[in-house]
Amino acid sequence: LGGKYAGTDIWISRKDGNGNWTPAVNAGKPWNNKRPNAVIGMSQDGKTVYLLNAYNYKSGISFSKLVNGNWTKPEFVPVPGINRDDFVGIYVHPSFEVMVISMKGKDSYGEEDIYISLKNPAGEWLPPKNLGSSINTSGFEISPFLSVDKSKLYFSSNGHGGQGGADIFVSERLYDSWDIWSVPKNLGSTINTSGFDSYFSIYADTIAYYSRNHGGKGIDLFSLKVSYVNNVLPAGS
Repeated sequence: LGGKYAGTDIWISRKDGNGNWTPAVNAGKPWNNKRPNAVIGMSQDGKTVYLLNAYNYKSGISFSKLVNGNWTKPEFVPVPGINRDDFVGIYVHPSFEVMVISMKGKDSYGEEDIYISLKNPAGEWLPPKNLGSSINTSGFEISPFLSVDKSKLYFSSNGHGGQGGADIFVSERLYDSWDIWSVPKNLGSTINTSGFDSYFSIYADTIAYYSRNHGGKGIDLFSLKVSYVNNVLPAGS
C-alpha cells in the first residue's frame, strides 16, 4: 500500500478444503501502510498479532487485536535497546513472554547477532541481551524462531559453515537458562542448499516452513513434514 516505492506489505493466504493454499491477498489497513510491514508474532488464540515497523509515527514494534471481527489500529510497544538504524528481525513467542531479535548491537561479534528480550514482573520488555559466542559469530545470524516449548532456537547464519549463502541451524537451550545454548547443528541437505535458506519455523511440531533465495531467480517458500531424532534435530521427509 502507498505506491510503487512504498515498503513491503503483509499478505494472507488460507488453505482451502483440499489443503491447497489460496492466492495471497493484501492484508490491507490497518496493518499495511507506506512503510515496510511484517507480522513477527501471533498469540496462541490467534486474536493478537505483533507487527514490525512504523505505526502512529513510532518506528519499532506494535500489536493489533481482533475485536468483533476487525483488527484494531496497531499500538506501539516500547522495547529499549533495539537498534532501529540497521536491519532488525524479530520473533515474538506466542506466550508474549519472550522476544528473539536479530540485529547489529554495540556488543555484536560481527554482523547481525541474535539477542533475547524477556518481560519483567511489571510486564515491561527488558533491553535485549546478546546470546553469546555459542550462537553468534563474526558473520550474520538472522531470522530467529523459538519453538513452542521454548527449548529450541532456529536461525539462519553464514558464520557456522554450511552449503550456501546462509544455512538454517538449531540450538538447544540448556539447564533452563537463557544464557547457555548447545553448539548449533546444521539442519542438513534436506533443507539447506547452495542458496540462501532462512526464516525457518515449525507449527504443531509437525510442519515446517522456510524460505530460499535462489540468487537472481527470486525467493520461494517451502514446507515439509518433520520428525525428531532424539527430540533434538528435525529431519525432513
